[in-house]
Amino acid sequence: MKILGIATSIICFVTFLALALLLLGSIVPVAGGYQIRIVESGSMTPTIPLGSALVVSPSETYLIGDVVTFQRVTDDEVTTHRIIGEQMVEGKAVFTMQGDANNAADQRPVEKREIVGKVVFHIPYLGFILDFLRKPLGFMLIVGVPAIWILYEQVLKIIHEARKQKKTDGPTTTS
Repeated sequence: MKILGIATSIICFVTFLALALLLLGSIVPVAGGYQIRIVESGSMTPTIPLGSALVVSPSETYLIGDVVTFQRVTDDEVTTHRIIGEQMVEGKAVFTMQGDANNAADQRPVEKREIVGKVVFHIPYLGFILDFLRKPLGFMLIVGVPAIWILYEQVLKIIHEARKQKKTDGPTTTS
């Protein structure tokens, strides 16, 4: 029974640690410029489903067929689409993009400097979990549940030690 409790504790700890690291990686870029992004639209389905978590890495070169994440200089929206064309405009490479589920190419081309990076891989539906963890309730759960678990285990240890101490001391008598 004790082994089951230890195994449960280890599994819970590893799960919460993994979720916390994924959450951190989705907020702050990690070594090598890798970023974790969440797909918030269905424009790349079925290749990349809505709610997927993407790992994006910057690259020196981008080719037709690459799936890239970009953010236009003029707005905050981050988009992931496939490169379907490339041309030179005023000495700069610009790319034509299109979502796999879209019937037409994006209206505005994307400059190379606006590309965040290539999609290295994606994990379907993990983005839904990360999105939840970014919200106050999810963040409280990722921090609060392990804290309560640790507190619970410490209280049990204190009670156990107090009972053990009481047994070894035995009853005291006065003369």
